[in-house]
Amino acid sequence: MRVSIVLPRGMRFSPEGATSIDLVARDLILASRHRETTTVIGAAVDNPFPDVPFRSVVASSQRSMVAGCIDRLKVAEPDVIVVHQHPESAAAIARALPHVPVVLHRHGLLKRQKTFLSRWRRSRQLTRVRRVIFVSDFIRRTFLEDFPGVADRSEVIPNGVDTGLWLPGAKDQRITYVGRARADKGIGELLDAFLGLDAPGWTLSLVMSVQTEEEAAFARSIEARAGGRTDIEVHRSLTIDAVRAELARSAIAALPSIVREGFPRAVVEAMSCGCAVIAGNGGGTPEAAGAAATLLDTITPDSVRAALAPLVSDAEDCRARGEAARAHAAGQLDLAVVARRYDDLLQRMAAKGAPR
Repeated sequence: MRVSIVLPRGMRFSPEGATSIDLVARDLILASRHRETTTVIGAAVDNPFPDVPFRSVVASSQRSMVAGCIDRLKVAEPDVIVVHQHPESAAAIARALPHVPVVLHRHGLLKRQKTFLSRWRRSRQLTRVRRVIFVSDFIRRTFLEDFPGVADRSEVIPNGVDTGLWLPGAKDQRITYVGRARADKGIGELLDAFLGLDAPGWTLSLVMSVQTEEEAAFARSIEARAGGRTDIEVHRSLTIDAVRAELARSAIAALPSIVREGFPRAVVEAMSCGCAVIAGNGGGTPEAAGAAATLLDTITPDSVRAALAPLVSDAEDCRARGEAARAHAAGQLDLAVVARRYDDLLQRMAAKGAPR
């Protein structure tokens, strides 16, 4: 069975600067029984992941990006197509290749359609999509509020992690954040919490993915606020191997996102690496974390500091929470289990073919 994976504009299928969507797509391919017959199509990058066949598209607009993807899909002749995140791209591809089933894989909230006409247009687009995968029940429920007609063509498949790769290491007194360099990720609140925390010997490591000038400016502002302190490290766009090593040696992962995450990959990775996890209690995060993390209803410097304080002062409690997080990830979110469900779905779609 030939599978084509389409990544929208804004993704970066590369060890340098990969988004969480890129990483989810790659992980599912590497764990797939269809790995040898799967190809990724996405925006051109200088150094694409070497372990997955990649076909690049050079485009200056969304329209030209979709056109380039369609050209490559016609050459690839897949049995099933998965389009990550972008409904309009999925609909356009399904219209151009009506004989191939198209699956939309949604990772985040869809911008709400304000008018009846806009919702009607989006509903018409979605009729062309054979199946919709959501990474959490939270994302699915919110999507169906506007598009209930998708209900019988949708299912939830959470983001998994290779728990044999994301492993705990020798733990340092280190609190680590991993994620995009954005204010709504709670980075400023975390920094202020640490600046006011009584934690001698501890280090705060801010591992920020920077992909836009706005994010670069935010990263610079965080560096300025850190004031050159030796117990605060600021990293930009580390490779995935470096991120994994950082989490492996961190006793605590602080991921206090203010925005409602779909199903936060960083939380799952941190749990798999045996970190005691602190995260925001919004969106799909409770589905990812279960009872294995400290979830905060409000994200302020005071609330983050209050969650950190008992962990930095009680090494045994911190260790126990990290072990519980690891057990949850290994038992509930291992990539092999998730990939099997994903493969089974694609096999069913290919067997049925596109709707006539």
